[in-house]
Parts: sequence; C-alpha cells; structure tokens
Amino acid sequence: MRTTNVSSLYGLSKQVVYSMFSKSLSSSKTRRELHKLHSLIITLGLHQSVLFSGKLISKYAQLRDPITSLSVFHQVWPKHNPYLWNSIIRALIHNGLHSKALDHYNEMHGMNVQPDRYTFPSVINACAGLCDLEMGMVVHHRILEKGFGSDLYICNALIDMYARFGELGNARHVFDVMPQRDIVSWNSLISGYSSNGHWEEALEMFCRLRIDGLLPDCFSISSVLPACGGLVDVKEGQLVHAMVEKIGVHADVLVSNGLLSMYFKFGWSEDAQIFFDEMVVRDSVSWNTVICGYSQLGLFEEAINLFREMIKEFTPDLLTITSVLRACSHLRDLELAKYVHGYMKRSGFEFDTMANNVLIDTYAKCGSLLASREVFDYMECRDSVSWNSMINGYFLNGCFDEGLNLFKMMRSNMKPDSVSCVTILSVYTQLRHVDQGKMIHCDIVKLGFDSDVIVNNVLVDLYAKCGKIQDALKVFDSMTARDVVTWNSIISACTHNEDCSLGFRMILRMRNEGVMPDAATMLGILPVCSLLAAKQKGQEIHGCIFRLGFHSDVPVGNALIEMYSSCGSLESSIRIFEQMYIKDVVTWTSLISAYGTYGEGEKALRAFEEMEATGVLPDHLAFLAVIYACSHSGLVEDGLVYFDRMKKHYKVEPRIEHYACVVDLLSRSGLLAQAEDFIHTMPMKADASIWGSLLSACRENGEEKIAAHVSEQIVQLNSYDTGYHVLVSNVYAALGKWDKVRMMRKYMKAKGLTKDPGFSWMEIQKKG
Repeated sequence: MRTTNVSSLYGLSKQVVYSMFSKSLSSSKTRRELHKLHSLIITLGLHQSVLFSGKLISKYAQLRDPITSLSVFHQVWPKHNPYLWNSIIRALIHNGLHSKALDHYNEMHGMNVQPDRYTFPSVINACAGLCDLEMGMVVHHRILEKGFGSDLYICNALIDMYARFGELGNARHVFDVMPQRDIVSWNSLISGYSSNGHWEEALEMFCRLRIDGLLPDCFSISSVLPACGGLVDVKEGQLVHAMVEKIGVHADVLVSNGLLSMYFKFGWSEDAQIFFDEMVVRDSVSWNTVICGYSQLGLFEEAINLFREMIKEFTPDLLTITSVLRACSHLRDLELAKYVHGYMKRSGFEFDTMANNVLIDTYAKCGSLLASREVFDYMECRDSVSWNSMINGYFLNGCFDEGLNLFKMMRSNMKPDSVSCVTILSVYTQLRHVDQGKMIHCDIVKLGFDSDVIVNNVLVDLYAKCGKIQDALKVFDSMTARDVVTWNSIISACTHNEDCSLGFRMILRMRNEGVMPDAATMLGILPVCSLLAAKQKGQEIHGCIFRLGFHSDVPVGNALIEMYSSCGSLESSIRIFEQMYIKDVVTWTSLISAYGTYGEGEKALRAFEEMEATGVLPDHLAFLAVIYACSHSGLVEDGLVYFDRMKKHYKVEPRIEHYACVVDLLSRSGLLAQAEDFIHTMPMKADASIWGSLLSACRENGEEKIAAHVSEQIVQLNSYDTGYHVLVSNVYAALGKWDKVRMMRKYMKAKGLTKDPGFSWMEIQKKG
C-alpha cells in the first residue's frame, strides 16, 4: 500500500479499508514500512482504533521497538478494552521487559479493566521470567477468582511457570485438575520434571501420555531423553529412539541433540559418533554435545580433534571452550592449550571470566606458570575462582611461597571464600605449618566458614598430620554436621598419631551414630590393626568389608594382605592375594613384603618374578620389599642382584632406604667390612638408621674395631633418636670404655633424651 494513494481510500468501505490495513500490517517486514503505514493510519484518523492500535503495538514489538509500542498504547484513550492491554503486555514480554509488563497488568487491574482468557498466559510468563513466585501465586489466585481455572492455555502457562520455579507439586496439581489437556500440557509437565532432575516422574508421565492415546511430538521426546540419560535407563532410551524413527522426528535437530547427549550418558561414545555422522542436520549444539561428551568420558584427544573440525563450520560456545581446555589439562599438552587460547583471542572469548579461569588452570597443569600468570594479570574482571585457580596453580607446581604471597594479595583485594581456605589449609598441612594453619582457622571463624563440613574436614586433617590430635578432636567435636569424610579423617588421624585405642573407639562411635563406612574408612582402620597386631579386630573389620561389598576394592585388598601379615597369619595374606581379581604393584609388593617378614625369601623372589611376568612394573617399594626379603633369608647375592637391576634395568634411582636395606642385608650375613665400604660409596650421607644397623650387627658379631668408629659416626650425626644413643652406650660398655659411657649418658641428659617406654596390646575374650 502506497501513501500516494490516500485519496483513493476515501471512497472505499470501512470493511475494505480495515482489511487492507490489516493485511499490510501483517506483511510489513521493516520499521520503515511500518512507519509509513502508521503515518497513513494517523492521516486517516484511525489511530484511536483499538484494532489498529493493538496491531501496531504487536508489530513494533516484533520489530524490536517496544518504545514505539508504548507510545502507540499511551496515545489511545480511553483504555477500557482488554485487547489493548493484552497487546502491550505481550509486546513488553516479547522484548524481555517482564517487570514493565507486570506494571501494566497491575495498572489494568487498578483501572478496573476486566482481564480475559488471553491476558493471563502473558502475565504468567512475565512472573516466570522475573522468577517472582509470590506474584505468580497472586495471579493464580485471581485466575481462580475470575473463573478461568479450567482454561487450557492458562493452565498450560501455570504448569510451565511452576515447573520453572521448581514447584513441581503445584504444577502437578494444576495438571491433575485440568478438565481438558493437549500435548502442550503433557510436554510442560514432562519438561518440568526432567529439567529439575525428577527423572522417574518424567518417564512415568511420558508413558502415561502414550497410554492416554496421544502421539508424542519432538518436544515430548526432547524432554524425556535427559531422563533416560540421567537414570542410565538403556532399555527405555532405546525405546524412545525407536519411537523417534517411527513418528518421523529424527530430522529434528533438538531431538537428535538429545539422543546424542543420552548416548554419551550411557557411555556409548562409538554409538554417539555413528549417530552424529548420520545426522541430517547439525547445529553448534550437536558439535558441543559430542565434544563435551568425549571430554567427560576421558577421550580427550577425540574431543580436541573434533574441536578442530568444528571451528571450520561453527562457532563453539563457552561450554565447548572450557571442555577443550580441560582436555588439554588432562593431556598436559601446552601446545594444544596455546592453540585453543589463540582461537579464544580471535573469537572474542578472551574477556570472558569463566573461560580465563579455566585457561589459568590449564596452563598451570601444563607446567607453564608464566602463561598462567599472564592470563591472570591481563584479566579485566577477576572473581574468587580466578584467584583460587592461580594460587592452586602455584601450589601444583611446588611454588609454595608464590602461592602464599598471592593469597595475601587476594585478601587485600577481596574476601577469600571457603575454597581459598581449603586450598591454603591443604598446603599448610603438606608443609606441616600448623601455626600458620591456626591463623587461617581464626579467619575461617571470622568469615563464618566454621560450619562448612569440607573446611572442617581439612582442619581435622591439618591438626592430625601436624601431631595436634587434641586440636583435631576439638574441631571434630564442635562440628554440627559430619559426613563420612569427617569420620575417615579423624580415624586416619588416630592411626597417624598411633593412638590405636582412640581409633577403635571412633569406629565404634561412627557405627553407633549410624554413619555408613566406605572403602576409605576401612583403609583408615586396618593399619591400626596392623600396628597392634590385633588379629581379632582385623577379622571383624574383614567381615564388615565383605558385607559392604568392598572386598573387590584393590586398595582394601592390599591393606588386608598387610594386616594379616602383621597379625601373624601369612596363610590369610596369601588367601586374600589369591582371591583378588585385579592386582596392582602394591598388591604384589604387599605379598613380597609378607614373605620377607616370615623369612620366606625364595617365595618372595618367585612372587617378584611372577609380577614381572604379568607385566606389572616394579616401583621403588617393590624393590625395597624384595631386598628386605633377601636380607631376612640370608640371600645376599640375590639381594645385591636386585639392587643392581633396579638401577640398570628399570632405571629406578635408589633412595636412602634402599641403601639402608643393602647395609642390613650385608650386616645380617656378617659381611661387616663390606657393609662399611658400601656405606662409604653411597651418593648421599648415611643417616643414623644406616650406621645403627651396622652397629647392631657389630655388637652381635663381637666386631669391636668397626663398632668403635661406627659409634663415633653416630655421635657426630647429633641425632635425637634415643635408641641409637642407648645402642652406642651399650657398645662402649661392652668395649669397657666407661668414660665414653659416662659421656654418652651426660650427653643424653643434656639433650633431654629418655628411652621411650614400650607398650603391648592383648586381646582377651575378644576385647582389646
């Protein structure tokens, strides 16, 4: 319609003019076209028409011009027609102005303009958009007052609103009382259940939909697929996929993406890849789903290769970028990380705080702290995650001072969060800096994190590992809520501090309070049984392990082998070993060590050979165990061969404990001079334990000459271990050097060294 033909319109009937304008308004594509029509309507004096005003309001809203929509609305007077109000409320919601839409609804209510069945769906959507449950319930009450409680479209909007608020009980109630339902009603409820993680209810409603004779559409399918994936319900998932093919919605990209996500949740990466390759239509979500799916399943190289393909056609979103960066972290591939970072810069992601936080973590895990710090320093907006990621990056790379200094900087810029406190406490635990840990403990109380279970668990661990068992118990007893990790921490603390009686009391208290132990609990208490050689207690715990189904857990099996070995039951150790389906290097080492303890050196050597035959590579502890076994069975040559093989064949650098074991091997066999020569060839300085081992052998063999200068070596080390000083004193006494004996006793007294009293544990009638 052209503005030059205005005069020709005067001769037309009102009905024809209205029809022409209605069609023109509907077909206008640009604001310029709409402005011309609007001018023509004003020229003809039709701007007060409720019909044309409503259509103009809606059309301006469609063209993203809500200001002009409001202008048209305000020019109409009087405003008694609900159609006009419905138009402006819908227009504002269409442009995301939910608050203004509700203001107009309240104004409409204040002017006593009666809403109709078309008013409420829009108003309900505005409440949902604002997350205003209270207003939503007020609107629901007015709906019931006005008699619209059974209207199909209003009820559908109410179900959707309540589902978005997580008020699924209210959503279900609206659904249940509806006299009539359509597919949208079912979809809204299924989607509500699914998006809130109520998978079983979502599947139940999907089944009921079909029983009621309705044919699911693409929205029904896409809503129920997350439920199949969330429940890992393979059978139902395959039935839904078959239905997709049957009803012909397989080409719908929303459905296809849902199927992809479901298959990845099943762990079926190959099926997902085949389905992805066969997809008729793919969008960026399809690519993102596969890349994130690969990353979550640990298929990091596949994720990165697909990312390189994707960026040729589509733009990845933030979720994809972060998934690919985490893949780089796991692969420790710095070049790949730089490649992704370069893409981020080119695509405008470099200013995204979340992406930069993941990038800081990625560079740190790839060992490039300089790149990590550069990203951190150039960030325009940092949150607590940014600081925590950089601090943790320093700690991961052993740069404790830099990490602690950055934490001080963080405190001057913002309040640390609970994650910051946990990170710093973990480092102080590792460094055994209990005083600094106490300072953080004070900050935790001031910041209000003292009720946080995770923070308290780390505090218990800190005090326990720093030898402050009473402080650990204070934190433990002050906790209002405890999880299984809390109990595991305090039980491990008892083991660490060799307070075995308290350890047993804690496991009993844990059981009495109804806390279900896990595998880590068993790993915490079994060493207590080993330490005390408390076989009866160990057997009770073994029974508990079997009942709870932890007997197939490899670390638990390893701990049981060690426990039975320490409790004098080699047969039980061997039986546990034979029953284990999976054996790692620790399993074999535990068996070899058990054989060595009982003087079964030949069997220990055969076990070591079997371990090598199964393809398990021995580590430094396995070599320590086999040399120890040789030492306790007099197999000197074999022990020296294994020490040599460790260095030359397996390229395992011997530690001081390996050298100590070889000295013990030679000393026990009476090769004292050879043992002394071996000590002098060591690449590191021998400690008191090595010299002490040789001195004990000298005393047993009556070798006075070597004993004399070995004693001098121990004295020069200035050790605080009472046992070695007592041994030296006894050797001097045996040699008749009483002046040296007096000197040693004065020296011990001056240092405050006293002999530790021994202790023993007895089980009488199943009581310790």
